[in-house]
Amino acid sequence: MKPLRTLIVSAAFAALAIGISPLAAAPTEAVLRDKAIVVGDTVTLGDLFMNAGDKASTPVSRAPAPGQRAAINSAHVANAARAAGLLWPNHERYTHLIVNRDGTPVTAAQVHEAIALELSRQQNTADTSFLVELDREAEALYVAKGTAPRVIVTDLTFDARTGHFNAHVKADARGAKPRHLTGRATLTRKVPVPAGPVARGEVMRDDMLTMIDMEVARIAPGTALSRSDLVGMAPRTALRRGQSVRVSDLHLPVAVEKDARVTLLFEMPGMVLTATGRALEDAPIGGLVRVINTRSHRTVHARVITPDRVVVESSAPVQVAGRATE
Repeated sequence: MKPLRTLIVSAAFAALAIGISPLAAAPTEAVLRDKAIVVGDTVTLGDLFMNAGDKASTPVSRAPAPGQRAAINSAHVANAARAAGLLWPNHERYTHLIVNRDGTPVTAAQVHEAIALELSRQQNTADTSFLVELDREAEALYVAKGTAPRVIVTDLTFDARTGHFNAHVKADARGAKPRHLTGRATLTRKVPVPAGPVARGEVMRDDMLTMIDMEVARIAPGTALSRSDLVGMAPRTALRRGQSVRVSDLHLPVAVEKDARVTLLFEMPGMVLTATGRALEDAPIGGLVRVINTRSHRTVHARVITPDRVVVESSAPVQVAGRATE
């Protein structure tokens, strides 16, 4: 009988002869992660096992949609690990492994905005937008990590009489499922309003205004619709913060006040006559004002050109009783 050492040596040479290393390590036993969280579109061995090493990027299956979870058959996982040189004995005898897909959440405001934009596109509204209220908020939507949130709206129907709508929405992500949503949409437009109280006669500046959304159905006829309608104007009565303003309730700032002394100018070919007058009413720059000549006591209509100078507007001869200047 051959000595034991001789048998071992003979076996080693036999192994080398057929190309098998006698020192080859056994397959690494894979250690399962407590929780599998996937970021990309593919589930890899590294997502499932803590010690996948250089095999971590080996694909196992397609990942679920962002924010969703999926179950992967354990036998399929074991086969993928074995093919990559890992041993997963599955001592716990799991039938499936649960994988969670990480993602960037889509906010409720972004869902509302997407529906409002699609409504505006369908209804072809100009200078207006829709305020959307859902009957029930949608379940959370997610897009792939590192992707800007975007919502896709399909099958949108809208009843303009009642304001009710139906739509399907989904996140712009592979595998995302559409959600059915219902609600009400109100047509609105931006309206300029005071950002704070405005006193009667106070001249409004752009920095005194802010824009708010108002229901189109509640906007009174003649309401100021742009900032330019208000800037440089003065209200006839005091205004509250956030109060919409009718154009008819505004006037140009008073440049000439009632009873103020002004210089009357009467232009004639080759000369200008001047006289002193007294305004009989308030008037803005460029506005017409009745002025009484303090010497002749005649009343004339004049256009205000500065706070203390007015030009007589009349094609008929007017007695100015003043001095002539060339």
